[in-house]
Amino acid sequence: MVAVDPKALPSAEAVNHQFTVVIDGAETTIHEGVLRCNGGTLTVVSPGVLEVSRLQHVVVRGGGGGDVRFARCSFAAAEACGAVSFHRCDAVRVDGAGEVAVRRCKSAAVERAGTVSIRRCKGAARVHGAGELRLGRCREADVGNCSDVALGRCREARADWCGSLGVARCRSADVSRCGAVRVDRCGDANVASCGSVMVRRGKVNMVEAHQPLQGWQEQPLCQKAEPADPVPMEIMSK
Repeated sequence: MVAVDPKALPSAEAVNHQFTVVIDGAETTIHEGVLRCNGGTLTVVSPGVLEVSRLQHVVVRGGGGGDVRFARCSFAAAEACGAVSFHRCDAVRVDGAGEVAVRRCKSAAVERAGTVSIRRCKGAARVHGAGELRLGRCREADVGNCSDVALGRCREARADWCGSLGVARCRSADVSRCGAVRVDRCGDANVASCGSVMVRRGKVNMVEAHQPLQGWQEQPLCQKAEPADPVPMEIMSK
């Protein structure tokens, strides 16, 4: 059962920030006031700012570039929003956002975002198609098509087709087709077809272009692979 508590008549500014919300399969819209459903709430705290808490399954779309804040939801998703944040949710998903912040969630999947920050995911964090990415203390990180990436303290990390990439204090890392790569204090790292590689205190295996990385399942780009050009490597230590 859904209860709506409107604060006032819709203003022009509020209508411009109208959010489309899907709660447990039922679709509705909200631009002002409070919506209560199945023990959870959606609250428009100011024009273009929506807070969502304690819902089982919720998807928020649009909002005219507005901001959405999720807290303690089982499954939460945002599509085509401005800034999106998640705190203590189970599974979260983002498809199209300017800024994304994820804190203490079980798993996260992000596509087509500007700035992304993910901290303390108990499961897997997957980010494909982002500008700046900062990801730390996650069990598993899977990153692709990002411009500026920093990964830290992950058990397993995979990165493909990124610009600049920093990997620090990860148990294992598989990196391919990235620009400038920096590896710092990793247990075991495989690097293939990257522009430059800088290593500080860690074990790095330079994999040939025709040799697949461990854990990756990719089709060959061509039938006859050419040998890779020598990759410049710099070893740094204190």
